[in-house]
Amino acid sequence: MHVPITGSVLRSLTLHTTVFAALLAGSGCASLDASRELQATAEAARRVTGSIDPAEVWSLPVEGESPAWNGHVPLTYDDAVAVSLQGDPRIRRSLAVIVERRAWYVQEGLPPNPTVAFGIGIAVDGLSGAPLMVQGLQMLSWLWKNPHRVAAAEAELRAAVYDAAFLCVDLMARTRMQVAAVLAAQQVLDYDRQYVDITNQTLKLVQARVDVGELPLLELDRAVLDYREAMEGVIASEYALEQSKLELLATMGRPTASTDWRATGDLPPKWDVPTDEQALLDLAATGRLDVASAREAVLQIQAELGLAETRKFPEIGVGLDFKRNFSDRKAITPSMSITVPILDNGDPAIAIQSARLDAALMDLLSTIELAQSSVRMSLNRYQDARDRTRIIRDYQLQAAVSAQERSDAAYREGVIDLNTLLMTQRQRITVERNLVMQELMTMDAMCYLRMAVGGSFDPTLDAVEPIEIEARAPATEQENAS
Repeated sequence: MHVPITGSVLRSLTLHTTVFAALLAGSGCASLDASRELQATAEAARRVTGSIDPAEVWSLPVEGESPAWNGHVPLTYDDAVAVSLQGDPRIRRSLAVIVERRAWYVQEGLPPNPTVAFGIGIAVDGLSGAPLMVQGLQMLSWLWKNPHRVAAAEAELRAAVYDAAFLCVDLMARTRMQVAAVLAAQQVLDYDRQYVDITNQTLKLVQARVDVGELPLLELDRAVLDYREAMEGVIASEYALEQSKLELLATMGRPTASTDWRATGDLPPKWDVPTDEQALLDLAATGRLDVASAREAVLQIQAELGLAETRKFPEIGVGLDFKRNFSDRKAITPSMSITVPILDNGDPAIAIQSARLDAALMDLLSTIELAQSSVRMSLNRYQDARDRTRIIRDYQLQAAVSAQERSDAAYREGVIDLNTLLMTQRQRITVERNLVMQELMTMDAMCYLRMAVGGSFDPTLDAVEPIEIEARAPATEQENAS
């Protein structure tokens, strides 16, 4: 049944629209664009450098080709970091969470939609005319609840930025450590191949002396055994190198890429590592992104506690009714609805949020204490590995190489026996392997220490900058011109 809309109905709708538009005018117009927060994430992630800016990397397809490395040329630390930032799906997921949190921030800032009801009556007694009713209702409780909701969503959005940046710092540290593992595996393989050459020369020398009757066959058997053990070591090192490359490629988000490449760089890299414990603890206090995220979690729950406390206030709504009866009499009736908090007075909600706030404060304290202990333990590990590396490189390695070379010359002259020669050869390869492992341990400790203080040893890079959340949509060029 078609009901015509008369001029009086249109005038009533216009009146209601004007009233509700006035109520909504103060709510603002927040933007769904999360580019500011994504840029803040990229800025925070720059504390550990790569060959490409994080913001540029994230504009590339996660599974696309990397402009930093084509999969065949020598791989450097910085290029590996750039590929990891592009190819790690968890990073892209964390960026998607930021976009989601931005949308929630906008959502929490919106007032509830007004309710408009219509009613038209049909006369059943034969009289002419029909009653008309138009009602509008707007809840006003959001006026004092909205600031708490917005504050909670704002803290959650900032926490998402800090979490994403912390994930980047962690990924970069793991990538650098795995590049170092490849470098170490390459060096071990080179040393093992040199050891094969040494034992092969010894085998030939023993074979020649056995052929002329200077040595028994037992000496030849022992030389052959040493040579075969060296060959087995090369095979093990080749597979260890392959395994290190596969682990690195998995971290870089390229698990199916070829392993036909070499890593290049210093092991460990030449970083200026501070060793003042108090300075490092101070740096961690201002530079840890996970601590910043934990602080935002506390602020979020404080805002949610404030929101829970508003449940003690009455729920208030205002309305405006337009009615026309059968006699064509019209009336406009303002109305108000109040929900009194008698049965649910808000105490359970406040208790829940208070308990959550206590838990969040303990999480924050635990995160701070973990940061402090990580700094001290990582510093101790670094100093231990650094000092042992220095001793091996400056003293043991030179002595082991000299002993092996002199033993080789002495054996050729018949001054020493084969046992002494083989012993010095094994000592040399053992010292060379130990040096590589200690250098790798030094690199790991440096990366853990660097991550423990926030990702960098530079206070200007490690400082956690406050993130200003843009509440309104960015002005257009036309608006700026006006």
